[in-house]
Amino acid sequence: MTAFAYDVAIIGSGFAGTLVASKLAAKGLSVAIIEAGSSFEDSRGVRQKLREAFATSDEEEVFAPYEQQLAAGEQGWKTKPYSSIRHPQRSQFEGDYLRIVGGTGLAWLGTALRMSPNDFRMRSAFGRGRDWPISYDDMEPWYCLAEEHIGVAGEPDADASLGAYRSRPFPMPPIAQSYSDRYVAGQIGHLSFEGKAVRVVSTPQARNSVEGYNGRSQCEGYASCVPLCPVGAKYDPLIHLRQALLSGADLFENATVTELETAAHGRVTSAIFKMPDGSVEAVQARIFVLAANGIETPKLLLQSNKRYPGGIANESGNVGSHLMDHPQKYSCALLREPVFPYRGPQSTSGIEVLRDGGFRRNRAAFRTAFRNDGWRIANGAPLGKTGKFLEGTLLDLVGRRHLSGGALRSALADMVPRQFALQSVLEVLPAKENRVSLSPVLKDEWGSPRAEINFRIGQYEQDGIAAATRLHKAIFDALGCSQDETFLHMQDAHLEPDPAGSHIMGTTVMGSESGDSVVDPNCRAHGHPNLFIVGSSVFPTGSTANPTLTICALALRAAAFIEDIMQAGELNEFVGRGSGTAVSLQAGN
Repeated sequence: MTAFAYDVAIIGSGFAGTLVASKLAAKGLSVAIIEAGSSFEDSRGVRQKLREAFATSDEEEVFAPYEQQLAAGEQGWKTKPYSSIRHPQRSQFEGDYLRIVGGTGLAWLGTALRMSPNDFRMRSAFGRGRDWPISYDDMEPWYCLAEEHIGVAGEPDADASLGAYRSRPFPMPPIAQSYSDRYVAGQIGHLSFEGKAVRVVSTPQARNSVEGYNGRSQCEGYASCVPLCPVGAKYDPLIHLRQALLSGADLFENATVTELETAAHGRVTSAIFKMPDGSVEAVQARIFVLAANGIETPKLLLQSNKRYPGGIANESGNVGSHLMDHPQKYSCALLREPVFPYRGPQSTSGIEVLRDGGFRRNRAAFRTAFRNDGWRIANGAPLGKTGKFLEGTLLDLVGRRHLSGGALRSALADMVPRQFALQSVLEVLPAKENRVSLSPVLKDEWGSPRAEINFRIGQYEQDGIAAATRLHKAIFDALGCSQDETFLHMQDAHLEPDPAGSHIMGTTVMGSESGDSVVDPNCRAHGHPNLFIVGSSVFPTGSTANPTLTICALALRAAAFIEDIMQAGELNEFVGRGSGTAVSLQAGN
């Protein structure tokens, strides 16, 4: 077996991994980036290949443009390499992710929200969940830096209702709100919900509202932000990956890390990875940064159990626990007036004021986005209150009315411009029993245990879904929609969320005490001085904010800490020196 020696080895090439790589490589450190997937880029560039793949795909969904990459495993690029434990009346975990260079960040919407101050102190403020070991005050300058790095456009007071102050303005002015958003905002301006005025605000987004910021194009208003921005206005991790490579970092693609080896005193010595041809290689480093997602990260820690039977960094038993996602409540309606969806990004506005409040003692908070892509996100044809297909769907027009030809085109021309949808994203409490573990039966293609998911939506979250449904109904009522023109997907006996947000959080939570967490406030693993974990797996709570901006802020914060300790000589012992230097591997020293 051959090993390659570096200052820093980073496992994963998504938002967190590429930011850490770009910052440390720019400081002259030798950096290896190890990624299980392969690059989607060819000589024409990644965007052209994605456009062609999307145009010829048989399905229009989140991961449609991404071809299967068998090197990443049996499931390829779009993967659920886990099984879910099923229970009666229990919500199955629905999170997806990409195994590809750039990670799932290649298919994100671009929403870049800060968490609110109370999101960091849920236990203290509401007696629910956990407190973070850091506060909004600690994170605020890093939020500013993250917004600069990924290029966020936003309204100055977008988070004001949540007490989320800003020390610096957004790097760019807000993306223009769609006609649909402006129309609906005007119609519901009088509305209040549970004592709070329903205020529609522009959503902060990591896409260019001006030409040239960070070398990107200005947003041209395509409604295909997920799965891809065809003009490159939206940030994705490939931007900082390229910067890291230009600074001398090395990328190992199609390299599935199967084990972290350790020496005495908890020091991680090697990352062992397997290549598509079955060969086994390794990277040794002074610092290891685990930047996989909230499923792959705990899986790797748990299966690295030669020296630590319970897995690396698992003295507290918390590796894999506190799994969270963002359940969603999706509702749609046929408005009386045309609002012309598909003109502009998929979402430009939302209701943020309901993300925080005393109600969080009793039910989950949520944020509500106005969709600007008609009913495209709907999972199947919506059924109205009468059980009929909602007026305006193809199954209604073709299956019930038997329209075709010119009559079908005329009906679609009338109804599609009137399509409108609401999407509420809910927080989930960090329950220890919601967890990732190793399957005792199933193996992956490398012979390692597959991940097994145990996950449920509790009453706290169900009550939040019910509240979101009431808000949706109030908005549709204010818009003059009849019951036959709305689809709320509400069952009296049990409220199930719609497909989750694929915001996989928790499983290596941050905390001050090693007995109750996996990493410390600087994202360093307890008991392993040269192992850092970055990404949303370290979140103690999930909040209602899309996690990307917080992922980036924590990654920048961790990178600065790593730079400081290396400059201070804290980790001077090293197995070799120089980017890509091959050394003989002495595992377990």
